[in-house]
Amino acid sequence: MGVKKNELVQWIGGLEALKDDVPEIMSQIAVGEGQYAVRQARLICKNDSPDIVNTGDYRRNWKSDKTARRSGNRFIVRFYNPLDYASHLEHGFRSHFVPGHWEGNTFVYNRDDPEGGMFVGPKGGYVRGHFTMKRAAKRTKDTQQARVSRKITREINKRMKTK
Repeated sequence: MGVKKNELVQWIGGLEALKDDVPEIMSQIAVGEGQYAVRQARLICKNDSPDIVNTGDYRRNWKSDKTARRSGNRFIVRFYNPLDYASHLEHGFRSHFVPGHWEGNTFVYNRDDPEGGMFVGPKGGYVRGHFTMKRAAKRTKDTQQARVSRKITREINKRMKTK
């Protein structure tokens, strides 16, 4: 079984073209990993901590960058929750009094409410964090090698067959 020169030249040309596409491929994969981390965070919020915030804003506001930033050989994609109270839910906070009142099953914050309010957490204590971001990042990293390898192989096969 022999290899024809035309086929070899075509295959080498495909490899050269693939080499030029590597940064774009890796950037797409990095963005996909950010999106995977977002899905994991939302899943953690849904399954493990349904009582975190009754509006669902915390769960819905997980985001990741739409483009990857390159730093040396790495591609960086931020994964975050922009809500003001997200860091408090992530890491925990000291117990405190919150002024306001209850309307049905919903607590309405009101700084000027003279008679209402509630104490969050045990008096004089600490409310433990949920560590949603940390857990989502760990889940992503734990399964990342297989997922990224699969995506790279798929992209190589797709690009080598079309050239």
